Amino acid sequence: MLIPVHERSTVTLFDRILSDIGDNQSIENHLSTYSYRLKQMNYFLKKCNKNTLFLIDEFGTGSDPELGGALAETFLEEFYHREAFGIITTHYSNLKILANEMPHMLNANMLFDERTLEPLFKLVIGQAGSSFTFEVAQKNGIPYSLINRAKKKIERSKVRFDATIAKLQKERSKLEKTGQSLKENEKKKGEEADKLEEINTKIQKKLESYQELYDSNQRLIYLGQKVNDIAEKFFNNKQKKEMMGELFKVVQIENSKRKRVTVKEKKKVKAKEIQVKKEVEKKVEVIREKKKEEKKKSY
Repeated sequence: MLIPVHERSTVTLFDRILSDIGDNQSIENHLSTYSYRLKQMNYFLKKCNKNTLFLIDEFGTGSDPELGGALAETFLEEFYHREAFGIITTHYSNLKILANEMPHMLNANMLFDERTLEPLFKLVIGQAGSSFTFEVAQKNGIPYSLINRAKKKIERSKVRFDATIAKLQKERSKLEKTGQSLKENEKKKGEEADKLEEINTKIQKKLESYQELYDSNQRLIYLGQKVNDIAEKFFNNKQKKEMMGELFKVVQIENSKRKRVTVKEKKKVKAKEIQVKKEVEKKVEVIREKKKEEKKKSY
């Protein structure tokens, strides 16, 4: 079965996959959430090595946040030193800081809309996420006075840390939108450039056609002048043989310039000439009409 990943991705095969997902507290087995978590961690410590993948949801929860967070940090360091692979989800700031400090750990977060706090279902690698604790509380109608009192009960550094992360996430969201907008603008510019290129090509072809028509007409004018000169000369000296010789010479010169073409090619060239002539005549007619109007105005 094919894996839906990038073509240059690498895949690791694991000997063992360990998971701790969900709340498995049990009255029957006298297990609290935290007791269950500790039993799981103990099992992980026995089995975890460099060929292990562990998946942990809400790492370290079920106990005092500071104490549970400290123990979770110790477990994570141990897994790290054993070179195990893992994915964990957490709200603990100390784990986010640890992931930022360790060279082979990465933070990640799911993006939220900066105004509505609705999930965007986009994963961002390399940056820790905020829990938006107070923002979500405010959105759900909790009075601001209570939220403000709650903020005062915790360490200022923690509030600043979470606020910084939240700000970074908002900036990331803005950058995403800006990037998308730039891509759209770039696409539009590309389309406009293609249109201009197409128009330029058409204009170039028309100019070439007009040039060909001009050259053809100039050649005909030259030939007409030449024949007129020969006719005038014959009119004066009545030398028929001389006249025929000169006419034959003109014909020979013109034929030397001609290329042999098929009947089909002749028709094609003729049709093109007719089309160009019609276009030129239309444009000339417009110019004539303008000149007539200008003359009328001048009178």
